[in-house]
Amino acid sequence: MSSLPPEFIQLVRQKADIVEVVAEKVVLRKRGQNFVGLCPFHDDHKPSFHVSPSKQIYKCFACGAGGDVIRFVMETERLSFAEAVRWLARRYHVPEPKGSFSPDYERQVLRQEKLLEVLAMAADFYRHALHSPVGSAAREYLHSRRLSEETCQQFQIGFAPSGWQSLYEYLVNQKRQPVKLLEEAGLLVPRQGGGHYDRFRNRIMLPIFDLQGRVIGFAGRALGEEQPKYLNSPETELFNKSQVVYGLNFAREAIAKADQVLVVEGYFDVIALHQAGIAYAVAAMGTALTPHQVKALLRYTPSKRVILNFDADRAGLNAALRAVQAVEEQARRGEIELRILTLPAGKDADEFLRQHPASQLEALLAQAPLWLDWRIEQVLAGRDLSQAADFQQAYQALVQLLAGLGGQWRSLYIHKVSELLSRGNARLSRNLEEDLRRAVRQYRWSKPQQPAADRGSKLLQSESHLLQIYLHFAEYRREIRQTLMERELQFSFRPHRELWQRILELVSAQPELEDEEEGLLTALRTLCARDDALNERLSHLLWQDETTRVALMRPRLVVRAALANMELEIRQKRYRYWTQLWEQAFSEGNTTLAAEYQASIHQEYQAILALQRQVQLNLEDLLETALAEEWT
Repeated sequence: MSSLPPEFIQLVRQKADIVEVVAEKVVLRKRGQNFVGLCPFHDDHKPSFHVSPSKQIYKCFACGAGGDVIRFVMETERLSFAEAVRWLARRYHVPEPKGSFSPDYERQVLRQEKLLEVLAMAADFYRHALHSPVGSAAREYLHSRRLSEETCQQFQIGFAPSGWQSLYEYLVNQKRQPVKLLEEAGLLVPRQGGGHYDRFRNRIMLPIFDLQGRVIGFAGRALGEEQPKYLNSPETELFNKSQVVYGLNFAREAIAKADQVLVVEGYFDVIALHQAGIAYAVAAMGTALTPHQVKALLRYTPSKRVILNFDADRAGLNAALRAVQAVEEQARRGEIELRILTLPAGKDADEFLRQHPASQLEALLAQAPLWLDWRIEQVLAGRDLSQAADFQQAYQALVQLLAGLGGQWRSLYIHKVSELLSRGNARLSRNLEEDLRRAVRQYRWSKPQQPAADRGSKLLQSESHLLQIYLHFAEYRREIRQTLMERELQFSFRPHRELWQRILELVSAQPELEDEEEGLLTALRTLCARDDALNERLSHLLWQDETTRVALMRPRLVVRAALANMELEIRQKRYRYWTQLWEQAFSEGNTTLAAEYQASIHQEYQAILALQRQVQLNLEDLLETALAEEWT
């Protein structure tokens, strides 16, 4: 990649707005001529991070981080200087000089730009169709939902005609766009036997935007009885539904201003709420909230207040439970102030606003209960506590719920639950409180230990496979040894530690052995032959057998999965250690120390999630290999 022309770099600096770029990562507050927020480069507990719009620079007066908009993008997006310049150039539509980037990178960016272009053209086509004669039924539908013309324009609502090739005719035959490109954008579907047809037909079309307001996909709402009721674009190079939050491009300023975000179930709920002035509303893409979506939302609310609102029917209740479970651990640790809004008469936000003023909905939002109170309500809902069976079921469910809480919260809610179960009987409430404390304590200390055993079994297998690959695949030896050193990973099981110590001693004395597959094995086998006990413990590692044949067919994947499992074990131990310290500090009322421990907990939790995903992906690949082997 050649150097970038200085004139191009300077033009990017002039066009880019550092406040706008930083605000996507940091919640900024105006203070005089500048903006301040929590520094993204260290564990900041008070606003130490300053952004100067006049000088177009940032500076943290705690950790010393500072620079211009290019430096900020480099640090937060993990990009090189040239990649950061290119990132900003695309965002601010600065034409790029030819020949500055590698051909592969140029082709990738050009393809993404073409995808964005055809998606924008499709959005224009759908908007035109909405206001044409074929869109009359769609316009009536939107009118029935009391959506104004201004709102429809803001959200760029359109209509996909019922014809099988209406969009195809416009984009392919008239605009001469490549069919393959439209298929990659998720707009066309290939027919069996040849040809293509429109993916979206006879549907209200809601464009899905990225944070820059560019169309990256669509959600189509059926006008008739066609199923599914909502049809989303397929996953593409631009659109990943687990990473996109519908309406966030419109809502982020309002979220920062209100210091809270409202997550609703439906696209039209978001649109109706924005029209009513409640502009801090967004929606997940038809699934439970993902860690990536939660992280995107929390950037804009300093207090980390998230309010979930889902339909009151069975499907909505299940969706709410999935959403709560997705962020429950963060809520338990106090990283999120999670609240649940249930609207009267089972209405969704759109229906409620058609019959009530926005002020009533805002009043309900202000009274939305914490997630734990809502969970308790769900446990007790529909149960007659005067009946022994219902009482026992509720009691057991509440014990499990309370057992997962930290010390001070646990004491508070044990008292509250005992009052609810006693139904106003003070004496019974006191007795129940003592019973609940004992039951919760017993549950916490006697939970089944099978998951820990499973982890131990997986760790044992991972360490065994890693050593087998080191011994029997000489080309991976240096990489494995260096990675273990760099990531400070150690073997947990004694036989593995013994073998690894022998290996290090041999390699240190005779470095050439590390590159000699049989030389190292011979030396180790000779050592073990002199010690029967050692040979018994390590023979399965020094000699390959049929039980490890499939596992070692893809050594690269096995190495990655094994290293991830070893690091995962260490991270989980650290997580449990920080959690114990946090509970102790929190119960003692030391909020400053608890906040420090909470930051460490959050760091370990994010690392654990990443490692679990890595392990899962590698295990899925290995499983495919094993299945393929069985069929051959």
